[in-house]
Amino acid sequence: MLNYQFKTCITNGKELYAFVEEELNDRWMSTRNAMFPESLISFLYLDMEQMRPTLRRLSDGVRRVISEKSREESDRVYRLFCDLADVHVYFELLRLDWKFRLDRARYMGYEFPQNFLQVEYLDEMPDRLLTLQRQALDLLTQIWVKDTSEKSVDEKMTACYLAAEQAGKELFCFRPQRMSYELLYQETFAEVLCPETVYDLVDYHLRECLKREIKMRVCKNCGRLFAVTGHGGIEYCDRPFDEKGRTCKEIGAFRVWEKSKSEDEVFKIYRREYKKRFAWIRAGKISKDEFYAWSEKARERKAECEAGNITLDEFSCWLRDS
Repeated sequence: MLNYQFKTCITNGKELYAFVEEELNDRWMSTRNAMFPESLISFLYLDMEQMRPTLRRLSDGVRRVISEKSREESDRVYRLFCDLADVHVYFELLRLDWKFRLDRARYMGYEFPQNFLQVEYLDEMPDRLLTLQRQALDLLTQIWVKDTSEKSVDEKMTACYLAAEQAGKELFCFRPQRMSYELLYQETFAEVLCPETVYDLVDYHLRECLKREIKMRVCKNCGRLFAVTGHGGIEYCDRPFDEKGRTCKEIGAFRVWEKSKSEDEVFKIYRREYKKRFAWIRAGKISKDEFYAWSEKARERKAECEAGNITLDEFSCWLRDS
């Protein structure tokens, strides 16, 4: 019968994950890594509404396992859990947990399978995860975005939870954690979390963000929080933003360039004349060779103007008369 372990720690700025599965005399381990706190931030912005159909298929499948007591249906449902684990590393815990549950139900000959396959847990999961996301994002936003004071994280947290208590508002509830201090991966000795639920993983990474004072900022492009782990003046995150695969940081740099050029009179008059003459090629007024010869001279004149060797009026007159 299957047994499993899920362990994770944070060391040298990285999240390390180890998944150990044991069955009879076989034992195998798989691992995953991520930069801290990448997993938490990406999880908090997962579209749970979009994932509802996937989670619904899981609960429907488990109900069929219970009613049909079918090994084939059990295997099919487990493959759905594997697909979910590919979405986010936190769901690896769900995969292992339900692999154990399905295996236990089969081992018991599907006698009272509902004792192991608590399908209500899956039914409630989308709403539970939505609440978890909202509360964690609210807390990070309050500490790093709304409260811009120079107070310590401890002081900000105290003020935040006292205010919530007075207002009757429910905030993120930190819970006791199953921790050990051990060798992980055969390469690092660290404080290791042995989570029981996805809530434990969010709790662990959220508290570590606060304890380590990992500052957060709102990306000026996508409007989402991101961790400021490098230069303090960063205003854009590294998330892919469009279908071309460009990140918010790349798009932000382009917008800064566009803005600087829109305020650059030399560039504006050069660009205007360049577009006009480029359109002449289609109209048959000039050839491509004539256009490229002109554009080379225009760039030289533009450089002279930017260097202060000729005035803006002189450059404008040259463009008009050339």
